[in-house]
Amino acid sequence: MKLLEGIKSRKSIRAFKTDPVPVETLMEILSVSVQAPSGVNLQPWEFFIVKGEALKDLKHASLEEHRLGKTPNPELPIGDIKGVSPVLEGVFRERQVELAKQMFGLLGISKHDKEGMEQWNERMVQFYNAPAVIIVVIDRTLQGLWPILDIGFVAQNIILAAQEYGLGSCVMRAIVDYPEQIRKIVGIPESKRIIIGIAIGYPDMNHPINRLKTKRERIDEIVTLVS
Repeated sequence: MKLLEGIKSRKSIRAFKTDPVPVETLMEILSVSVQAPSGVNLQPWEFFIVKGEALKDLKHASLEEHRLGKTPNPELPIGDIKGVSPVLEGVFRERQVELAKQMFGLLGISKHDKEGMEQWNERMVQFYNAPAVIIVVIDRTLQGLWPILDIGFVAQNIILAAQEYGLGSCVMRAIVDYPEQIRKIVGIPESKRIIIGIAIGYPDMNHPINRLKTKRERIDEIVTLVS
């Protein structure tokens, strides 16, 4: 797949086939992805690949925390306060609402269908049934926001490179919502800060949710040329 084609065709996959992804394939993807830039060549990223029984345990633990009503507590804060999503306004709120309308329209779920909404939420906290997830961490000694920016670069490489192998992906906060459970099941030491998770697998293109393609603003609306 050509690079520009891959960038243009990329989409978040929210339904996966059960087919396992070979560890060798995931390692190849990561080997390519670490060519990402990083400040002063910091290369702050480390990865945990979770599959098989460990992933089943992680999905189950995440679902149980959700059903118990536990507030998400990711180590990278969601908003100003951990566990509290920021209140969006203006065009940012409009984009959020439009995404929800598109998603639930494809799923045939109305805003009054509480049971349907909860079923979808439970699917989300089980990482859309992906056969593998990649958890990205950094060392706790790394302070400030620049290492987080570097994680964004490497995550983008991962989701683009995955397409070369016929894989789809979804960058998900839900994977890292409950870090205590992650540490217990995956064995991530306290010396590492859990940043983000990526669900990865072969897309189930028969599922209606994978027809979703979010809109992008016209480039002339968001670029200021200064010369």
